[in-house]
Amino acid sequence: MSKVITDAKQVDEVLTRGVENIYPDKESLRKELLSGRRLRLYCGFDPTAPTLHIGHGIQIRKLEQFRRLGHEVILLIGDFTAQIGDPTGKDKTRKPLTHQQVLENAKGYKKQIGRILDLTQANVRFVHNEKWTNKLKPADMLELASHFTVARLLERDMFQERIKANRDIHLHEFLYPIFQAYDAVTLDVDLQIGGSDQMFNMLCGRTLMKKMKNKEKFVLTTKLLEDPTGKKMGKSEGNTITLNDAPADMYGKIMSWPDTMITTAMEILTDIPLEEIKEAEKEMSQGVNPRDYKMKLAYEVVRIYLGHDEARHGQNEFARVFQEKQKPTDIPTVIIQDKDGQIGVLDLFVQAGLATSNSEVKRLVKEKAIRIDDELITHDTLLVKIPPAGLLLQRGKKQFATAKLK
Repeated sequence: MSKVITDAKQVDEVLTRGVENIYPDKESLRKELLSGRRLRLYCGFDPTAPTLHIGHGIQIRKLEQFRRLGHEVILLIGDFTAQIGDPTGKDKTRKPLTHQQVLENAKGYKKQIGRILDLTQANVRFVHNEKWTNKLKPADMLELASHFTVARLLERDMFQERIKANRDIHLHEFLYPIFQAYDAVTLDVDLQIGGSDQMFNMLCGRTLMKKMKNKEKFVLTTKLLEDPTGKKMGKSEGNTITLNDAPADMYGKIMSWPDTMITTAMEILTDIPLEEIKEAEKEMSQGVNPRDYKMKLAYEVVRIYLGHDEARHGQNEFARVFQEKQKPTDIPTVIIQDKDGQIGVLDLFVQAGLATSNSEVKRLVKEKAIRIDDELITHDTLLVKIPPAGLLLQRGKKQFATAKLK
């Protein structure tokens, strides 16, 4: 493995940029990093969807920063925990997934992660938590559960909200943070990285590490990419940019973000120097048009994940569609599973990848945001017949797909 880098400026950049909090404190972790000791750190990804998004990219970029410093990076694929479903931020119980569904979702994760993290290096490895969690016996589960109290687990905001709303809290949801904590103990890590919404789960890992191994585990939480209402941009919210989005879609989605997101997104999604970001914030506060800064943000994000050529392509397509009011030149074709000769508009747009759920399509219909062959769709019960030539599907002004039968 490469030598551990202890340059104070580089260490401080890693511990500051895009970081929400560090437990127990930043200075303690800083001292460890400056000591030259190689730390073992990990971040977990539950495959509850077939693609990661740029919210995950925040953590992946942070892992790459630690890898460049010479530390050992572990990427955990939560093929067991994804079957439970993390209750964090959820006002109702997640729908359970089978192990087969989870593995199918995870097929493309390594390739997506490899766009940011250098997987060719010796200090990077993947693990799956089903490997050790399924070996736990009832006596082991009792031992793990004995380290946590019901009162502590009930402190979580979403559980309190469910209690107020008279909604169910299922026992397996209590077990999720315990299983995640056991991951940290099994891997014997020094540091865990995750979004700030994962703070509770990761601190449970600190608790279990101290009780079972008498060892300190650092926790670093990254800032979340949020809209102006404070809602997380993520796959569960249906407002995210996936790492499999086409360049034009990725670029266009960023251009649709509110101006208030520009500087925060620059900090946590790109490598634009912090001094330049501060200058941009100052100029926008003085009345400078934020469009050019948003275009720079969009270009940088697409470049990071897809490269310079695709970033230029995304920029050009955005100009064609929005400034010249033309349709994109590279509309993807999607194959639709249509068993009865016709398909409901809800299923059609979900299968086409233009929405994540039936409820999202219903919302889009109400907002008059979807079209089929340029015709506005006003009823969410509509049944559609797909001709041999296919149908042009459109969501909003920038997302298109051609639907064809298998």
